Amino acid sequence: MLSAAFPADNPRIAQAVLGTGATDNYEIVNPTTVFMQDTPKIFCAWKADGLKTGTPIRGVFIAEDVGKAAPPNYKIDEATINLPSSGKGRFSLSKPNNGFPPGKYRLEIYLGKEIARTLQFTVKAK
Repeated sequence: MLSAAFPADNPRIAQAVLGTGATDNYEIVNPTTVFMQDTPKIFCAWKADGLKTGTPIRGVFIAEDVGKAAPPNYKIDEATINLPSSGKGRFSLSKPNNGFPPGKYRLEIYLGKEIARTLQFTVKAK
C-alpha cells in the first residue's frame, strides 16, 4: 500500500511557480526563476491544500541582496489574499520605475505566522 507524503488535511502550499505572467486559471506563463530587470511584472501562482476557504495567505517579496539599491533582506511589498474556493491564487510584483535592481530575491508565502513556502529568484541586468 502506498501512502501520500502529505495527508490531504495537512495545510500547506502544495505548489508555487514564478513566471512573467499568469492566466485567469492561475497557471504561470513563461515559468522561470531568472528575470530581466525590465520585466514588467513578476508573478507567482500557487495552490493550497488542506485549508478552509477564506484562510488568509500572505505573500512577502524580499530583496535579499541587490547591492546598494536596498539593505540586505529588504521587504519590498506584501499582500494578503483570502483563499478562494478554488484553492488557488497569485501574487505579483510590478517593476519599479527604474527597473528591478539586479540581484537575489525571494518570495515568502505564509499561512498564519508560519512560512509555508519560499521561492528564490534572481534579477539580471539587461
